Amino acid sequence: MTYAPGSIPSFDEEVSDDAKRLKIFLERVLDTIVAQYEAYNMPVPTRRYWTIGLPPVDCEQLVVSFQQMYLGAPGAQVSSPQKCEAPRTATFSVSVARPVPSGGQNGGAPSTASLTKAATVAAYDAWILMESAAALDQWEEGGYGMGVIATVDTLQPEGGFQVVTLSCTTSVP
Repeated sequence: MTYAPGSIPSFDEEVSDDAKRLKIFLERVLDTIVAQYEAYNMPVPTRRYWTIGLPPVDCEQLVVSFQQMYLGAPGAQVSSPQKCEAPRTATFSVSVARPVPSGGQNGGAPSTASLTKAATVAAYDAWILMESAAALDQWEEGGYGMGVIATVDTLQPEGGFQVVTLSCTTSVP
């Protein structure tokens, strides 16, 4: 098949359902995180998507980013041989980018009140993301998986946005 430059084929109809498991998993992670935010009555950025690799931070957004998959349960030694029927484990991140104050009038420093307000939102994001980790360890409705490894971290604001990131490792159902 030949595709026009710049076009992105979907292959959805050609690819077997078995090959779609990671895609389905990432969609479920995104839906689960949104549901957790809604349960906490915390506004979710309207731009929401999943991707492969690190996303650009160019607006307020919620992004699930796939990083790695390996054979074995979460926390297993990746360097240890695994049988081919071992569970697949995915490492991914969930990032929430929100605007932060970057300067006051005439280029002056932002007020401490505005900085604290932005930090409060980031603290809420950090808590909700960490609490969401338990909801990501579900293979079937009401049944837990093999466990989750989860951390939440932030970096300094850049480009007018603060990013709070949940790094997660869990098995792929």
